[in-house]
Amino acid sequence: MTITPELPPLVEAYLADLDRALAGTDPRERADTVAAVREHAVESLARHGRNDDGARRVLGELGPVEHIAAEATPAPVAAPAAPAGKVEPTDVVLAALAVLLWPLAPVFLVWATVRLRAGVGNRALQWVTIALSAVTVVAGVVLVVTHLLSRAA
Repeated sequence: MTITPELPPLVEAYLADLDRALAGTDPRERADTVAAVREHAVESLARHGRNDDGARRVLGELGPVEHIAAEATPAPVAAPAAPAGKVEPTDVVLAALAVLLWPLAPVFLVWATVRLRAGVGNRALQWVTIALSAVTVVAGVVLVVTHLLSRAA
């Protein structure tokens, strides 16, 4: 067990400000940063004296807490996961319309892809819509090319 020496109030206030400035960062990095700055302050105070003048000199060496906090890694933000089994009417309608309204298959292909990438709705139905739309688009292109080739011959 290590004993941390008591620091002058100016340094304690600085460390508290630093801890608050690091609130939105990775928790482990936050703790490591505050501990490292505390250790540096203890070492510097041993050289410069533990009075207010020494504390001001140490804080001058460290610089503003905002500069230290700006270097820290932000905490990871977890994206909300869409419920796997939830079936939304939009996804069912998209899948049905991809087949029934085949001229609009490219629109449904893009729409389903956008919903899939946004993470909303039922992923399985969105993949079905993408597959049906893609098959419809490819079949349409093949029919058009075949028709053009037969007319050219």
